[in-house]
Amino acid sequence: MERYLRSVVGKLWMTIIALFAVVLTIFSLLLVNSFGSYYFKHQSDNLAQLGENLAATLESSTNQQEMLTTASNILSVSNTGILIVDANKQVLAHNQVKDKMFQISYSYLIREEFPLSDALNGKTVAPTRIVVGSEVGGAVHRTQYLTMALPVSFGNEKQAAMILYQAVQEVNGTYLEIRQLIFVVGVIGFILTTVFAFFLSSRITSPLRQMKQTAQRIADGEFHAEIPIRTTDEIGELASAFNIMTAKLRKVVNALSHEKEQIATVLSSMVDGVVMMDMKGSIVLTNPQAEEFIKDWQYEYSGHPLPVYELFQKVLTSEHEVTADMEVQGRFWSIVTVPLYDNNQVRGAVAVVRDLTKERKMDKLRQDFVANISHELRTPLSMLQGYSEAIVDDIASTPEEHKELAQIIYDESVRMSKLVNELLNLARMEAGHVELHEEMTELKPYMERVMRKFVTVSMERRVQFHLELKSVHKSVLFDPDKIEQVLTNLIDNAVRHTPDGGDISLHVYDEEEGKLIMEVRDTGSGIPQDDLPFVFERFYKADKARTRGRAGTGLGLAIAKNIVSAHGGKISVQSKTNEGTTFTIVIPVKS
Repeated sequence: MERYLRSVVGKLWMTIIALFAVVLTIFSLLLVNSFGSYYFKHQSDNLAQLGENLAATLESSTNQQEMLTTASNILSVSNTGILIVDANKQVLAHNQVKDKMFQISYSYLIREEFPLSDALNGKTVAPTRIVVGSEVGGAVHRTQYLTMALPVSFGNEKQAAMILYQAVQEVNGTYLEIRQLIFVVGVIGFILTTVFAFFLSSRITSPLRQMKQTAQRIADGEFHAEIPIRTTDEIGELASAFNIMTAKLRKVVNALSHEKEQIATVLSSMVDGVVMMDMKGSIVLTNPQAEEFIKDWQYEYSGHPLPVYELFQKVLTSEHEVTADMEVQGRFWSIVTVPLYDNNQVRGAVAVVRDLTKERKMDKLRQDFVANISHELRTPLSMLQGYSEAIVDDIASTPEEHKELAQIIYDESVRMSKLVNELLNLARMEAGHVELHEEMTELKPYMERVMRKFVTVSMERRVQFHLELKSVHKSVLFDPDKIEQVLTNLIDNAVRHTPDGGDISLHVYDEEEGKLIMEVRDTGSGIPQDDLPFVFERFYKADKARTRGRAGTGLGLAIAKNIVSAHGGKISVQSKTNEGTTFTIVIPVKS
């Protein structure tokens, strides 16, 4: 009930009912007052006219007593009584009304409040209202009377007064009928007003409920909801304004969503990590790169707060950019933290986390490249120079010594030429100038031919070679010379890192649809975990203590990676120290 009264329908109904009650009350009061005034004036005029006529008739009548009796019988019909007193207020004649309810005592008529003396002095007393209380059946009833007095000559008394009194009970009955009529009108009006209020409120609240439902749908994210406009009044204008607001809100939300998607796309595609913090130092936004840094930090420094919190405190204190470098999980990070302002007040900070591992490694590789190329060239050049000087200075005394020196000079020149050619080939590949001569190649004879190249080496090194071919493809399209170069390099590396009695195997199979897998496995010394990310870099060389015989130039794996990439494939490595290494080549199978 309370909820209903608080609704628009209840409020409108209460308002209309209250207004109707106020209007009906005012109208009733005015009606009763107007009717009472009119009835009193009408009854007073009639009583005055009746008194004047009766006084004139009595004075002109020869038999006043008989005349008075006749008049009393006539007046009793209208409950009107007659009292005639002399100058000493002695009753000369008193005819009561027949209805005992309206009979009145003589004492009420001659009391001092009633101006009877004016009538005895020859003046007419206008009709006056008096209230008389009487006890009937143990209950006190108050009756209103209308009384007037006129001077008359009655019998031997020249100065007498005639009092006429009439009960006003009839008008009270009329008042009761009026009240009953007003009550009936009020009930009918209440019913009609209630029906009208509910009808009117339904016309008003129905579109309001539609607006509420539409607003709820919009709050739930359905921004295409609209309110049907059925009227041209204020509610229709409100619905139209609501639809316009919804359209503008939809545009704003779409713009914000688009902007949010753009920001999310930009953040996710950024190379650098981004961490946004609010005024309390809580992280409110990160991108995948920053999450990677946070994950590494929590793994290495479990239980310690992120470094961005310390930088955030410094930013709040200084309100300037703060920079810090650190190493986490073998990777180098640079963090730049700047404050965020809102109305010239710092409301947070943004930290840009940049992975400098590649730059640091590239700097190191550049330094190593210069050192390695200088070392690789210096050694053969020194030997060429030394042995050439030995020949020029005739240090070699026999033809055999001359031949030996010349052979050393030849070998070192070949080595230097090979190094230069590999550098040129690698530079050409990295520039994208890789020429492939692809042809359909039968896998089984091709792989057997590659393995036969190492038969002599396997016997010398006492290393076991195995070939396992499980591919469903008989022939595959690729450049046989380039792939043979890759496999030869990988097998040669495996031979140099595998001790006596070890195993080297070449596995060819189909693991994925449309992919050919080639794996070179060995049981050698393995590659340190710290070196695994850099094995395909130029001039990478394993620890000399882990190799057997001479080391390579450090360019073979870099060239192999470029050859495999040119075929649309990829090469990867897995290794465990003192357990072995597996190089995996994946190339697409072309028809």
